[in-house]
Amino acid sequence: MNRFFDSEVVRDSVMELEELQAELTMDLMHLAEYNLQERKDHLNRLKTFLEKQKIFFFRISLSDDPDALKIKAKVIEAAKMFGYSEIDGMEKFFQQLDVTIKKLEQTLDE
Repeated sequence: MNRFFDSEVVRDSVMELEELQAELTMDLMHLAEYNLQERKDHLNRLKTFLEKQKIFFFRISLSDDPDALKIKAKVIEAAKMFGYSEIDGMEKFFQQLDVTIKKLEQTLDE
């Protein structure tokens, strides 16, 4: 049986995601005070986080490890709170998040 989380690449990926999530959480507490450049930096961190999440979800989707499957189910449940539809799939969900981030970037550039 594949031990998904025994992989160094996977563990490093999880650590990166946790660090980015902590940074994004800190940003949210101060976002109202940020200047234009700090807001752009925040959106860049958000884009990086989203790209890493896509890759991680893809890896999980390829695994048959029971722990990975549990994480996949939790990710899908969390995505449902943000408009995920099983009919459309996760790829469509990630595309919608990309569009939202692009709209936010355009708003900052105006």
